[in-house]
Amino acid sequence: MPSDLNGIACACVTPMTAESEIDVPRLAAHIDSLFAQGCSFVSTFGSTGEGPSLSTRQKAAALRQLAEAGSDMSRQVPAIMTPCLDDAVDLLAVVAETGCPAALVLPPFYYAAPATAGIVDYIERMAQRARADIDLLLYNIPALSRVAFSIELIGAIRERLGSQVVGVKDSTGDLQNGLALVKAFPDLNIFTGDDRVLPDLVAAGGAGMIGGLPNLTAPDLVALLRSPDDAALRAKAAARIAAVDANGGLPVIKSMLASFSGDAGLSRVIPPLVAATGASTAEAVRVFGESGYSYSGMAA
Repeated sequence: MPSDLNGIACACVTPMTAESEIDVPRLAAHIDSLFAQGCSFVSTFGSTGEGPSLSTRQKAAALRQLAEAGSDMSRQVPAIMTPCLDDAVDLLAVVAETGCPAALVLPPFYYAAPATAGIVDYIERMAQRARADIDLLLYNIPALSRVAFSIELIGAIRERLGSQVVGVKDSTGDLQNGLALVKAFPDLNIFTGDDRVLPDLVAAGGAGMIGGLPNLTAPDLVALLRSPDDAALRAKAAARIAAVDANGGLPVIKSMLASFSGDAGLSRVIPPLVAATGASTAEAVRVFGESGYSYSGMAA
C-alpha cells in the first residue's frame, strides 16, 4: 500500500461567492485549517465539494489560484467528475500541472449500464491524453454515479493502467464492500467515505477515509483512526454522521461550518442545491453538542 496516501482526508466543501463562483481565498483558508487539524490531505471538487455543479473552467482556475497563493498542493487530491472525456483530460492536466499527487476519478455517468470496456477506455484515454504522470484513485459512489467500480472493473482498469491506479474511495457505506476491496487489492489504498465504516476498515488493512465530516470533525476522526477500538469515539462519529444525513447532508455541513466559524458566507450552495434551513441546522448542532463537540477550525 503506498504510504503517502492514507489517513483522514477531507472531502472539502467549496466556499462560493454570491455570484456562484469559487471563493478561492475562503477555500485556501479552509484547506489550511484542515491541515492544521490533522488531515493528511484534502480532496477538492468531489461530491461534498459540489464538483459536478462546477465547470472545468472554474475548477482549473481555482487550482491554479490555490497554487499561486502557496497552498500545499502536494497534499491535495482533486476530483474528476464529468462524463465528458475532453473536460476530464483538461482538468487532469491542470491537477498534474499544479503539483497534486493524485486525482480522484468518478466513472463516466449519464448513459445507463455502460460496458466495462467503455469505462476502461474512458479512463485510459483520459490518462493518456492528459500526458500526466499522476496517480489515480477510483471513486466508487454508485448511488449517484449509477456505475459501480466492482472488483472486476477495477481489475480491468489496472490491467490497462497498471500502477497508475493506487486506490479506491468506496462511498457505498457498506463495510462488507470495503472489506472485499481490501482483500481483493491488498496493494491498493482502500478508503471509506463513511465515518462508521472507518474503524473496521482500517483494522482490516484499509487506508483511512475521504469524507465530508472532517470539514467539521477532523481532530476526532484523526483520533478514531489512531484508536479504532475506542467505543466513545466510534459512538460520537456514528451519531454525528447520522445527524448530518438526517438533516440534509452537504447543505447542513456548510450551514454548520458557517455557524461555528462565524462566517455566514460559507453556507452558500450552488443550485440545484438549496441552503439548509435553520431548523435542520439547529437539530444537527444539537446532536453535535450532546456528543461533546468542540469546533476547532477556522474563524471569520
